[in-house]
Amino acid sequence: MTVLVTAASKHGATREIAERIAGALDRDGVPAEFVDIDEIGDVSSYEAYVVGSGLYLGNWLKGARRFIEANAEVLAERPTWLFASGSVVGDPPVAEDPDALRPGLADRLVETTHAREHKLFAGKLDTSKLGPLERVAVRGAHAREGDHRDWDEIERWAGHIARQLARSHGNDSRSGSQ
Repeated sequence: MTVLVTAASKHGATREIAERIAGALDRDGVPAEFVDIDEIGDVSSYEAYVVGSGLYLGNWLKGARRFIEANAEVLAERPTWLFASGSVVGDPPVAEDPDALRPGLADRLVETTHAREHKLFAGKLDTSKLGPLERVAVRGAHAREGDHRDWDEIERWAGHIARQLARSHGNDSRSGSQ
C-alpha cells in the first residue's frame, strides 16, 4: 500500500506539514510519497490519500480545489484524509478554529471525497513573505505572526492515519481481497 500525500501551499508552510505527514507514515510502516499537488499526474496507482491546503480567507487554495474536483471519484473510492493549515488568529492561534474555514467548506470537501476526516491545523505566518493585499487581510483579521504549527499534533494525526490503514489493510488481507 502506498499513500499519496500532497498539499497546495502558497508560502511553503502547508507543504512542510504534508512532508512531515508522509515521513511519519513511512516511519509507522505505511509507505507514503509526498508529491507537490501541481506535479501529480495519474492518482489511480495509490491506495490511499492525504490531501491538504493552505487556507486563505477561509478557502482552500485553487490548486487543491482543482485536484479534489479532478480526482473526486478516485478519492471517494479509497481511504482519504483531508487537512488544512492556516489558523493564525487568537492568542495563541488554535488548530480547530471554527472561524478559520468558510461555513460548510469542510463538509462539502468530505462529502465530495468521502474522506474519513478533515483536520484543521494552526498555521505559520511570516508577514515578510506576504504581498500587500495579503498584509492588509492579515492585519484586518488580527492574525498573529509566528509559527503556530503543533508538530506533535501533526505526528499524532499521521499515526492515527497509519493505524487506520493498518487495520483496514489487515482486514482486507484476512478476507482474501487485495
